[in-house]
Formats: sequence, structure tokens, C-alpha cells
Amino acid sequence: MILYLVRHPETACNRHDITQGHADSPLTKKGQNVAKKLGQLLKNKNISKIYSSDLGRCLQTSRIINQQLHVKIIAKKELREINYGHYNGCATNIIRKKFVLSNPNLVFPRGESFNQMKKRVLKFIKNLKEDQPVLIVTHEGCLRAILSDKYKVRFTSARCNTMPDQTLVFSKKSL
Repeated sequence: MILYLVRHPETACNRHDITQGHADSPLTKKGQNVAKKLGQLLKNKNISKIYSSDLGRCLQTSRIINQQLHVKIIAKKELREINYGHYNGCATNIIRKKFVLSNPNLVFPRGESFNQMKKRVLKFIKNLKEDQPVLIVTHEGCLRAILSDKYKVRFTSARCNTMPDQTLVFSKKSL
């Protein structure tokens, strides 16, 4: 199975440096345009389904992409961004002052750690049973989790960096 991995494009919170986590924010006009371009890039890839985080920004991205694909969208909470708990929707600079974000075991108050999120996302990927190519629309943290596992590096490694308009392509066997 071929997996196409996409991170949602720019949201209003991204533009204002607000960490969303499980909070939500709509795509900006720029983000909507990026999603349209992603749809164009993916339209001839024989994608059979879109698995999307159930958070609004990913569902919005999925719907825009799906204007080109015309396939079923399946919302999955397992593909959500890390839960920052009390800090969902908080200014990023405040979170950076309070926490050592490079610690993958840091559990946010009433939230989860990076490693807990990673376990959730990887379990979903490993349990996928599809024959045809699928698109996964998720978040930066989730893609960091997937890439850090694939390359056996820390999630802070440059190998785990992604851009909002980037599409990653893997065979499930390679993950």
C-alpha cells in the first residue's frame, strides 16, 4: 500500500504563532490555496480514500483536496495533533517559556506527551489494511512522529521537518 502524507496548511492560529493542539482554527486563504494545489498534485495518484484527523483544519484541508479526488473521507481521532491539555490554543512563546519541548516524555497538564501521541499515530498507521493508495491528512507533530520512527531519530531532528505544502510518499512496508 502507498501512503501519501500531508500536513494541513496554514491556519489563522499558525499565522499568529498560537499552538493549536486539540484546539482549532480555520485555514487562511493562503492555506486554502495550498490545499487546492495539493489536490491538483494528488488527483492522478489513484488514491482510494482520505484518512483525516477529525480536527477541523485537517477536515477542511481534506475537503478541499477531495474536490479533485472525489473519494470517501474518514475522520479519525487517532490522527489528531498532540494534546497540549490546558495549553491547547495558547501562544507558542508562553508554552516555550514553561516547558522543555524537546522532552518527548513531557506530559502536558490534562494532555499527553509526544511519545503518547506517537504511539497513537503509529498504531493507526500499522493497523491500516488497504490495498489501494490512501491519503493521510494530519498535523506537523504527527508527521514528526512518523518520520522519527521511520528514520530512527529524535523527533527534533531536521529529518523530521515538514512544510505545509509538502506531500510525503511511503509504502506501508517502509514505515
